[in-house]
Amino acid sequence: MSGYSRREFLTGSLVAVWGGARFVQAAEQPANLRQIGGAWHVSEGPQPIYCFHDDGRYVDLFSYHQKDSNGDGIPNLRMRHDERFLIVRSQGYPNHPTAVFPNSGNPNTIRVQDFEFRFPLVPQRAAEITRLPMGPIGMAINGVVFFNPFEQGGMNAVEGYSEVWLDSCCGHPEQRGVYHYHKYPSCVKSPFPDDGEQHSPVLGLAFDGFPIYGPYEGREQLARDLSTTGDGPPALDVCNGHEDRVRGYHYHVTPGRFPYILGGYAGVPEPSNGRGLRRAGTGAIKNNAEGQTRLPAVIARVTPGTARRGAKHTVVLELDPSQVRRRPLPEGAPSWVQMGPWEATSITREGNRVSCQIEIPADASRGQLLDCHIEFGTGANPTAFKKNDVLRVID
Repeated sequence: MSGYSRREFLTGSLVAVWGGARFVQAAEQPANLRQIGGAWHVSEGPQPIYCFHDDGRYVDLFSYHQKDSNGDGIPNLRMRHDERFLIVRSQGYPNHPTAVFPNSGNPNTIRVQDFEFRFPLVPQRAAEITRLPMGPIGMAINGVVFFNPFEQGGMNAVEGYSEVWLDSCCGHPEQRGVYHYHKYPSCVKSPFPDDGEQHSPVLGLAFDGFPIYGPYEGREQLARDLSTTGDGPPALDVCNGHEDRVRGYHYHVTPGRFPYILGGYAGVPEPSNGRGLRRAGTGAIKNNAEGQTRLPAVIARVTPGTARRGAKHTVVLELDPSQVRRRPLPEGAPSWVQMGPWEATSITREGNRVSCQIEIPADASRGQLLDCHIEFGTGANPTAFKKNDVLRVID
């Protein structure tokens, strides 16, 4: 799990507030904020603050995420720039609670990385789509990398594998220990709550420099549902991006719809960000969920399916022992339950019904279905079960 213990994360300000990820209106622009290229601005100081100009806001994307999550004395993110690039050195380490890895569904361990990525300050559209490589394809604002939708064997990692393959924060480590996201990273703290009342905030950057926004195009309007007809913003293209008059070209995550994050690079990717980019082909990726290895759903049902912001809730998980493979369903209550970003504060079990208390912060993002992950056992390699798309936060 991440460097924040589960208890520290639960009781600390990381859950309670949106903290240092902040924005200021254009009218409140700091006197020492200067443009370094495109939408990017910097406020110089002992620790420079990099702001992204987004529809009249100068958004500080990274300060909240520059803490030392693993306790090694090195910030998660270190920032600098030159005349062409925003340069980010990242440990690639999640600053939110994760599943314990390895577990019964994943044999790998999360390890600290030493990434250095260069994001073009002024992204350029390309004549052809660049195909996404395996491995990192971009970076979330917390320094954790995005992967394309496929696992090493070419199968869709979101639809083709057992649900337990990813934790409730939509990430997992691969063989080298790189924790990464294959779909909308519901546990990444965005600069402001993504509540479906406006265009989503930036969640990350693609290696061509174009920003990756959350799922909403506007009030109650998911970007994935945009149509090519009408007078509104254009539908997303095969790369999961489109262009509007305010933000220019940009990408959106598309929960529940392939390719989930990116389908290809519409811009010119910076080749120094990965060996795969130097030999990448052209064209958008295509879905592949063949050869599925999904396991039966041990978590049969989660009720209720909605939870209000700013309230505590009792959530009931109904388990189906007949769906357990290779070993009996463990006895007793799970040692841990997490719904999206939030851990259960108490867990009890009667027969095959698990009851847990979940507290939803008042400023939580809302609207998108969140995953549930449970573990039995407090040591290494716990028995893990998962069910996707079980809880929606509402007002």
